[in-house]
Amino acid sequence: IVITSGITRATNDDSQWLAAEAKALRETGWWRNYRKRVGDHCKWPGIRCKAGSVVEIDLSGHGLNGSITPQIGALSKLWHLNLSLNSLTGDLPSSIGNLTQLAVLDVSYNYIHSVPLAIQKMENLVSLNLSMNILTGKLLSSIGNLTQLAVLDVSYNDIHSIPPNIGKLQRMVHLDLSNNRLVGQIPSSVSNLTNLASLFLQSNKLNGSIPKLIGRLTNLLELDLSSNRLVGPIPSSVRDLINLASLLLQSNKLNGSIPQEIGRLRNLVKLNLSSNRLVGPIPSS
Repeated sequence: IVITSGITRATNDDSQWLAAEAKALRETGWWRNYRKRVGDHCKWPGIRCKAGSVVEIDLSGHGLNGSITPQIGALSKLWHLNLSLNSLTGDLPSSIGNLTQLAVLDVSYNYIHSVPLAIQKMENLVSLNLSMNILTGKLLSSIGNLTQLAVLDVSYNDIHSIPPNIGKLQRMVHLDLSNNRLVGQIPSSVSNLTNLASLFLQSNKLNGSIPKLIGRLTNLLELDLSSNRLVGPIPSSVRDLINLASLLLQSNKLNGSIPQEIGRLRNLVKLNLSSNRLVGPIPSS
């Protein structure tokens, strides 16, 4: 009797959970024309379920508009959310911080204005794509709390600073902050991202010199710092970037000579140092 009662109670709890999920999905406005029968929501377009719960939503390029409603935060078992290539506007709701199991969040190619501080609660995020929106101001320092993050793309926005604690994201493999309005120097803490394979900071207004500690990024395959306002010499520590295939430093104000050490980059297939203030001969190396 006890076991049967427990099963009944669990079944009731499951039914209530499924009903709550379906309600939350309908209230986003994205599936308003779908039936209300409990359990059907796992068959709705763009939804994948596991054990009856919604774990993935992919509505990329589905013509969505308006804002992302707070009800999205009720889908607490979600691990993949792709809303890219739509016309979504407004702010990401703070309730998105309730999606603590989320590993992938892609809202690129929309008209999102801001990211809430609550994003720091999403400690399981591995990939965050905010590119091609209208984000302004500072990149949230709370992003430094997302220590599982391997991919961060905030390119083509209007942000103007890189938080120093970005160096805490030591699992980062791909970092793209290009085509913003970043000012100031490249934080030296970037040199802590020793797993980086791609670093894209081009087309900003960064000044100062290239950090000497950049040589610590020995896993880098691609480095693009072009179209900024960087000054000073190319650091000799680039010799340590032995896996580098692409080095793009054009359209800055770099001076001095091209370091002999650049010849140690045996895997380099693309090198652009044009439109700088470099002097002296091209090194034989």
